[in-house]
Amino acid sequence: MTISDPASDPAKPETEPGKQAISAITGAESAADGAATVDGTTGDRAGAEPSAGGTDAPEPSVEARPDAAERAGAAVDPTDANSAGEAIPNLHLHGLGRSLLTGLGFFTRLPVRPTDQPLADAVAVFSVIGAVIGIAATAVYVIGLWIGLSGLMSAILAVAATAVLTGALHDDGLADFADMLGVRGDRLRKLAVMRDSTIGSYGTLALVFVNLMKVAALADLAVPGQVASALIAAHALGRGVLPLVMRSYPLARSDGLAVHAGKPPLKGTYVSIALAVLIAGLVGGPSVALVATVAAFVVAFLVAQIAQRQLGGYTGDVLGAAEQLVEVTVILNFVSFT
Repeated sequence: MTISDPASDPAKPETEPGKQAISAITGAESAADGAATVDGTTGDRAGAEPSAGGTDAPEPSVEARPDAAERAGAAVDPTDANSAGEAIPNLHLHGLGRSLLTGLGFFTRLPVRPTDQPLADAVAVFSVIGAVIGIAATAVYVIGLWIGLSGLMSAILAVAATAVLTGALHDDGLADFADMLGVRGDRLRKLAVMRDSTIGSYGTLALVFVNLMKVAALADLAVPGQVASALIAAHALGRGVLPLVMRSYPLARSDGLAVHAGKPPLKGTYVSIALAVLIAGLVGGPSVALVATVAAFVVAFLVAQIAQRQLGGYTGDVLGAAEQLVEVTVILNFVSFT
C-alpha cells in the first residue's frame, strides 16, 4: 500500500490507513526512545504527560540530574559518557580535593572553603589531615629551637599549637569522656554530663595528665627528627583509626555531632587505616610503625568498649577521647624505641 504524502499533494486528503501507519511509526520511535533510557537519567517520570509530538522525552527528574548526584556525594559511573564526559580522568582528583577540604574544615580552624560533603564520606583522608597537623606542630617545635628556646619550651609550644590549630576539638572530647566516667548514674545521666559545657574535676585532670605526658615525651625525644616522626605518626594514627570506631559501634544518641557525621563506607575506612600505617612507617620505620599501630588499635578498642558499656555506643566526645589517647600512646611508643 502506498501512503499519500499530504505535503506533496495538498489537494488529496490523507487516507485513514495512512494516518494509522504514521501513528504506528511515531509510536514505535517514542517507545524506542523510552527504552534507550533504562538507566533512569532521561526516563519518564511516573504519571508524566507525553509531549505533544509523542517523540520528545520528558525532562529528567531531580534525583537523576548530575548536579543532584554530586550534591548527594554519589559516585559518577565512569562508563556513562553523558554524565562523566571528558572529565573522567579528573573525577578521583576532584573527590580527593573535596574530601581534603571537608576534613580540614572539620578538624582544623583553617579558613578553607566549606563543602556540603558529609564527614563520613571524607574518612579516607583523616590520616592525611592528621599528618598535616603533625607537620604544623613540628614546624612550631623547630622554630622554638631556632629562636633559642629549650626543648621543653619548644615541646610546650608544639602541643599548644595543635590545640589552637584544631580548636581543642579532641581535648574537649577527652574532658567530657573523663567526666562521664567519674559521674554516678544511668546512661541518660552520663550522656547529660557529656553534653554539659562545663568541665569537671575528672575532665580537668585528664587534660592535665595527657598533655603533660605529651610535653614530657617530646622533650625527652629532643632530636627534631625524632620529634617530627612522633608527632606526624601520632596525629595520623590518632585520626586514622576513628573511622573503624565509627563503623564498628552504634551511636549512643539520636542527635549530635557523630550523628551528623554519618557512618563511613567500608572502603574509606580501610583507606584511612592503610594511609595511617603507611605514614607511620615512612616517618618512624617499619618496626616502630608496627608497634604503634597495634597500640593505637588497642587503645581505640578499649575506649570504644568502655563507651559501649557505659553509653550504649559512641558520641563525638568518645571519638575525641579516642584520638587523644591514641595520640599520646603513639608518642610514648616512640620514646620507648629511642
